[in-house]
Amino acid sequence: VETTASGSTSSKVCTACGDENCDVCAASGANKCSKCKTTGKMYLKKEPDSDTGTCVNKAGCTGTNYIDEEAKTCSACASAGTTDCTTCEKGADGAVICKTCTTDGKTIFGLNKKSCVTECPDNASEKSGVCTCNDGFTPSIDSSTCVAASSCRTPHCQTCTGEGQENEACTACATGYYLTPTGQCVDSCEKLGGYYADNNVCQPCSPECASCTAAGADKCLSCPAGKALKYTDDTPANGGSCVDECKVNTGGYADCGATIGGSRYCSRCSTSSEYPVNGVCKASTARANECKTPDNKGGCTTCASGYFLLDGGCYETSRQPGSQVCTTDSNGQCSQCANTLSPSNGVCPACPAGCSKCSGSSGSQTCSACLAGYYLSTDKCVKCSENSNGIQGVPNCVSCAPPASSGPVTCYVTQTPTVDPTDPSTNKSGFSSGAIAGISVAVIAVVGGLVGFLCWWFVCYRKA
Repeated sequence: VETTASGSTSSKVCTACGDENCDVCAASGANKCSKCKTTGKMYLKKEPDSDTGTCVNKAGCTGTNYIDEEAKTCSACASAGTTDCTTCEKGADGAVICKTCTTDGKTIFGLNKKSCVTECPDNASEKSGVCTCNDGFTPSIDSSTCVAASSCRTPHCQTCTGEGQENEACTACATGYYLTPTGQCVDSCEKLGGYYADNNVCQPCSPECASCTAAGADKCLSCPAGKALKYTDDTPANGGSCVDECKVNTGGYADCGATIGGSRYCSRCSTSSEYPVNGVCKASTARANECKTPDNKGGCTTCASGYFLLDGGCYETSRQPGSQVCTTDSNGQCSQCANTLSPSNGVCPACPAGCSKCSGSSGSQTCSACLAGYYLSTDKCVKCSENSNGIQGVPNCVSCAPPASSGPVTCYVTQTPTVDPTDPSTNKSGFSSGAIAGISVAVIAVVGGLVGFLCWWFVCYRKA
């Protein structure tokens, strides 16, 4: 029995998913599955503009769709950046390419097989049915045109100094790429951790932010451990400011039992008529669309649709801090964890240290993607400054990419002196808060000693 905000009661009934191959669903009926069962080689085929769909086998994933064995999905070719493919497939390198081209006279494979075309673009020619850029040109980032190739050895670098030499330094990247502080080119500044794109250059965020949209302490998208994001307005993409995390008996918080991304959030409010929503307390008049069943003790026991329950509070998947935990909710609970693990009774398990995405059961999990400051080595995440399986780390490196096989990592950002990039007390200057505090104490001691000496000298001089 469920108690509603008005005090009335209503029955709650568990209903089986409409698809026998569905493991998790948003509701009963067709096209409502969010995760298929692992048995029987089934794949989730989502409806257009929806997070749910139906479970199909390989025979049911045809036409302009392709199978992703890792994600266990049947996805549309166009969703992977291909254009006008008759059929497509996911290659060994992870890229989705056109498999056949027979539609509307577009019988030629475009650049990198990312499209089907009637003729090749300028500065390209057809070779064995595939468009290839002529000498001196290379495909653009979206594989639609051929752009002038650079003689710089740095990948995706357009202009550089010391061209082709050991001391080569990139000064500008090709269209679609951004210059890092170490002279490398990346397709997204976000992967550096704490940087944003500005005029094709990765610029550091304010020291107050963990990630951001632009310069300024009010442009944060996420916060370092110990801080919580306070949005500027109702549009999450605009970001906000990082404020102090939840503290017991401060600001109306009775309990701060929810921990997300190293920061504490409210799990119970001091006022019984208030409830935690997105980690902060809200009055009962404002939480009608969020907290579905109150516990009358300043917390929530069930959340409304569009939110998921976590440690006595209701969180949105589209806003911080909930988006760090869950990407899809169903009936007031998390149905798809942000780290790709399956929730247990609505609770998301944690990945190993350094992993942003992983798979497997507890104790035997393998990583598939890493947090900033780590690189993927086989199935684990290793710090950019450490060695692993023939890959050499770079000292003081806090953002990197591994080589194709062996050798040193490509370092995007360095920090001096050597510090732990995951340490929330680390500042952009490279000194930890502890180090800064030590320096401050030393300065105060020196100044105090100097003042004492001058006073002693002045007194002695007057006596003389």
